[in-house]
Amino acid sequence: MRIKDKIKRPRRPVVAYEILPPREKDGTLNSYAENISSLLSQTHIDAINIPEVRDEVARGERPIKNQVRAEPREFGRLLQDIVGIEAIVNRVVVHQNIDEEMKWLEETNLKYEIENLITVGGESRDIRYPGPTVNQALNAVSQNDRLNLLCGGISIPSRDRESLRLIEKSENGSEFFTTQVLYDASKVIKMITHYQKRCDDKNTFPRRVLLSFAPVSSEKNIKFLKWLGVEIPKKTEESLLKDNAKMSEKSMEITINVLNEILNHLEKNKIKVPIGLNVEHIMSYNFQASIEMLQELSRIYREFCIKTTIYKF
Repeated sequence: MRIKDKIKRPRRPVVAYEILPPREKDGTLNSYAENISSLLSQTHIDAINIPEVRDEVARGERPIKNQVRAEPREFGRLLQDIVGIEAIVNRVVVHQNIDEEMKWLEETNLKYEIENLITVGGESRDIRYPGPTVNQALNAVSQNDRLNLLCGGISIPSRDRESLRLIEKSENGSEFFTTQVLYDASKVIKMITHYQKRCDDKNTFPRRVLLSFAPVSSEKNIKFLKWLGVEIPKKTEESLLKDNAKMSEKSMEITINVLNEILNHLEKNKIKVPIGLNVEHIMSYNFQASIEMLQELSRIYREFCIKTTIYKF
């Protein structure tokens, strides 16, 4: 079953692994893809989620230097060919006019055979971009008969009125969302609860939300996540920094608690928003830790999907 069919079936587990395209020093795309194939043989995933990395000047100085990387769609095509798993390519849609952007999307879909896309907006509302907004891009894709794309979007639980943004993106063609990396359950629970209510008011079914998690193993990792906009409660950060040698283990413990808190809330309150998982490594040296996190969180999540009754309707 393809990812676009799994995404739309609430009881079907959906697990993605997010990985950056390789840097020039990582070697050829083929050798990098083969390494990923070997590592991912340790667990089951439904798709590889590939972000697009751009310099983001509005956030201030980047804690970790950005490096030239392979193009996400090229990397995605190779993963599909070599690893045999579907790719989800992220695309920041605001940097060229709508005609050029649609040309890029058509080429990505028809030439590179990428069928899954996450549309990403600009880094700041205060910057005037030449290209379309996320909703404009989603709408253009939905109106283009040449394209066969499953479109998703980004969800930022800490942002005001985020549940309304999910509704608007859904109405323009987004079929799923991935959250920012989570180190706290409260705001994503609030977002999902409000999203369910808005869907009920509109008599529409909510789209799937993939919850994102990542291990940290150093203070530098934490600073980078915070630079990206990830909210880490003060007590959680203090707990992580208490013992650098055990930080990765502690981050695993925290993410397990966050996931369980979210799933328990869904079950207790009969919230029918379909959930998925998206695990990422942030830094290449956290790769093995992220695989272990993926295995453990997937186990918890899949057990939830088997036992829950909230999607039986």
